[in-house]
Amino acid sequence: MKKQKRIILVRHGETDWNREERIQGMLDIPLNALGFAQAEQVGIALGQIIKGDAELVSSDLVRTRETATPIIAATGLQPRFDARLRERHFGVWQGKTYQQWREEDAEGARRHAAGEADYGPEGGETARQFLERCVSTVTDLAIACDEQTLVIVTHGGVVSSMVRHSQGLESHSARTWSVPNASISEWRFDGESFFMERVGDVSHLDDALDEVDSSWNMNDLTK
Repeated sequence: MKKQKRIILVRHGETDWNREERIQGMLDIPLNALGFAQAEQVGIALGQIIKGDAELVSSDLVRTRETATPIIAATGLQPRFDARLRERHFGVWQGKTYQQWREEDAEGARRHAAGEADYGPEGGETARQFLERCVSTVTDLAIACDEQTLVIVTHGGVVSSMVRHSQGLESHSARTWSVPNASISEWRFDGESFFMERVGDVSHLDDALDEVDSSWNMNDLTK
């Protein structure tokens, strides 16, 4: 039986653009106050389960770097940064809200929402290109990891791509899961296949949400 590795994917903490439903894509947007508090909670949670036999790789965008900082402090891991872990490139719609996209390009927004594999916004990636990039990158990192556990700090689209891949779902399949900001998702990897253990776990975020903004509804984080 092959020895399995533990692959943990962390989505970055909240940004102001998340609240505004503004498309970030590959633009470099920092965490907001709640996002920093969420990142602290992720660090505490991972510090309790990471005992040194792990590697840490993060997307190189600022919101993931800021999320990784408390994880580094809590675990003592030395991070690497990999641009291949960035969010999907949304081309001309980066910086616009989803509502603006729907109003200005209803057909494109519809095709994106439908998960058409070969549709991509002007200047951006198609769903197929993005999925292949995510799966290839995470697989490469998992194979190359010399430790029992690999922690990856990344973006919601990357996590969802791994859900689709591990569950055998196409890009147009209905999404039945959520990946909230600062959530933890986990897979086992046997060298060939990924087996999903949990996705979008936010059980570690309660204290951060109460401290920073008690009026903020947890359900809103799934947007």
